[in-house]
Amino acid sequence: MAEDKELLQARHGSVLLLTLNRHPKRNALDTALMRTLLDTLRQADADPEIHCVLLAANGSCFCAGADLEEARALASQGETARLQERAQILVDLNTIVASMQTPVVAAVNGPAIGAGAGLSLGSDLVVASSAARFGYPEVKHGISAGILIPNLIRQVGPKAAFELIATGDPIGAERAYALGMVNRVVAPEELLDAALALAGRLAQFPPAGLMASKRAFQQAYDMPMAEAVQAQRDVNMRLPPTR
Repeated sequence: MAEDKELLQARHGSVLLLTLNRHPKRNALDTALMRTLLDTLRQADADPEIHCVLLAANGSCFCAGADLEEARALASQGETARLQERAQILVDLNTIVASMQTPVVAAVNGPAIGAGAGLSLGSDLVVASSAARFGYPEVKHGISAGILIPNLIRQVGPKAAFELIATGDPIGAERAYALGMVNRVVAPEELLDAALALAGRLAQFPPAGLMASKRAFQQAYDMPMAEAVQAQRDVNMRLPPTR
């Protein structure tokens, strides 16, 4: 894929590496990039040769959030329909990983802000550089973190989630690790190798079992314990026999 594309793709065995490549805009998510990322994730999930997706970013910033310049331009032009379409695409982007069978790992190299923090948090696993920062500054711009809040509450709990969205203050990688937003923190120069190693480890397992485990995890997350255990009782019975 050409280097001028805003989303780069590269295969590493059964791992698909997707790299945000809009670094002059700090990888801010405009409508085109969000739509491309959504479409690519859907295609990856339907490809039996891809067993794991790794989401990374070029430049010094993972993702500065939704592109506010685009939003302001659309608002000033009275483009209500396009603003609504943009909002729906952002909703879809924040929920797609949970609906995918294929696991998604995020490699966060620097600031992950607003929708960028949501993109990281929405991934199944997160490897962060020690230079990573996570923040929800929407309140400082007179807007709400809105669609990012439900997953944030689920991931870190109500008190920590409300502090993040009410103050808008960013936190470092170690604090994010303590809150459970991050699985591993590594040195900046080790980030991509560490994330690829983790993604590669997931990709080496028989995909049916991993996909079933992810599906069971998502179902259990949304159910009372007794109901979840009952729902998963026969999961292994539905999987193909292994050697």
